[in-house]
Amino acid sequence: MARIPHPPRRIVGVLLLLTAGAAGAVAPARFVRFSEARPILTELAGTLPAGLDALAPAQLEAAWPGWIERHDRAIRARLERGDEDTIVNWLLFGTSFTSRPRAVLGAVEAGGDPDAVLRKTIALITARLDDLLIALAKPGADERRLFARAFLERRGLRFASPADMDAAGQYLMAAVIRVATEQDQIDQELAATSGGDPGTEFVRRSRLFRTRGLSLDTALPSNHAVEQTLSAMKARGVLTAGSVRRVAIVGPGLDFADKDVGFDAYPQQTVQPFAVLDSLKRLGLAPPAADPDIVLLDISPRVVDHVTRARARATKTMGYTLNLPLPRSTPWLPEVRAYWKAFGSQIGAPAQPAAATAVAALADVRAVRVRPSAVQRLSVLDLNIVTERLDGEAFDLVIATNVFIYYDTLEQALAFANVAAMLKPGGFLLANVSAPRLSSLALNAVDTTTTRYTGTGILDFLVWYQAPARQAFLRKLISIQGTIDISAGGV
Repeated sequence: MARIPHPPRRIVGVLLLLTAGAAGAVAPARFVRFSEARPILTELAGTLPAGLDALAPAQLEAAWPGWIERHDRAIRARLERGDEDTIVNWLLFGTSFTSRPRAVLGAVEAGGDPDAVLRKTIALITARLDDLLIALAKPGADERRLFARAFLERRGLRFASPADMDAAGQYLMAAVIRVATEQDQIDQELAATSGGDPGTEFVRRSRLFRTRGLSLDTALPSNHAVEQTLSAMKARGVLTAGSVRRVAIVGPGLDFADKDVGFDAYPQQTVQPFAVLDSLKRLGLAPPAADPDIVLLDISPRVVDHVTRARARATKTMGYTLNLPLPRSTPWLPEVRAYWKAFGSQIGAPAQPAAATAVAALADVRAVRVRPSAVQRLSVLDLNIVTERLDGEAFDLVIATNVFIYYDTLEQALAFANVAAMLKPGGFLLANVSAPRLSSLALNAVDTTTTRYTGTGILDFLVWYQAPARQAFLRKLISIQGTIDISAGGV
């Protein structure tokens, strides 16, 4: 149907690789003040971005309020590109709008003939695109189709005529090629960092997606890594029974189509908030008398709206159903499968999964119905962790998985400083990146948990970053101000 230009041979190859009780109130966010950012800006002098790099100190202070507001808008604008990435992922993987094979590595067979593989791959992607366009022309009440159609309509695309469909198809194929090109660049950067010093490799990979759109899609196994880390922290005694009362999750995610497999047979869902609550209760880290408050910090209106509506339903005693597919094609380690089987046991009860033949053929699927009381422990706030922070908050634990990797050195430094300001003395941040090596950052790396998902090398690193304890924190203030006496005790 749609007249689509053929992507270059190199990009098609990349495409194939591509597809392998009520919670407590939260105060409004505010922008980072210059006085708070000054130590970071001083350490990064000479490497600051345009608009800041050539300014004298007095000029820098005057320019800061305008710069931080503009940068906040620039980061939020990356959500649109991330949404487009999600639609591309859905086009290649989704099963709800087509019966054709998913566009994954090995989806086409051509007897080892590269040219035949190229032609068949193009034909598969084009056919899937045609099916998607037909679905978007008559979206009905399907939330994914309505979202994708609205996204394209904001770009002036329509679905009323064959010419409209051709234009939409060409736009989407251009997006496919863009995503594949970006993935090719990332693969080259990964290759350039592989095989050397593991520490250096981890540092370089910690900012791997700094130029990409901000995507909301997540994957279930990363929550296994969080539980493994919390368990290790309890074993070490740095987290004790009942000690985690208030948690912030930065960028909790909203699965439009599973990032790795593209499952789309069930409603969109956010998994990590419930996974964290479930793990805290299973490990005995939650207070015995009440569930901890889980505060979600995200800049996506989709996430904020989704959680707000879920909370509203919970006040009417309506729970929240999580569908949990586990792809059969991945050789999961027994402990990952055990985690999947136990997931949700502390916060809900088994439920009937969304029926879908396509998913059943690809994955083992189970579902959990989360209790309304657990849903009500969530609160959500529009906050840009790079440019904003909260006053008056004191979190025991902040979790940010697959979030900071989307930012450069200055942005990460600001984000770490904002997290530090919102942690209790001695509180922890868990993040799977290496923090910028700046003396002005108050968080200290205590340890790293390595979690393996398969026997073939798929793994994750979660670093335990700790805020200074109160004595150390006050001594740091003394070194700066020279006006506080803590020798009399009472601290």
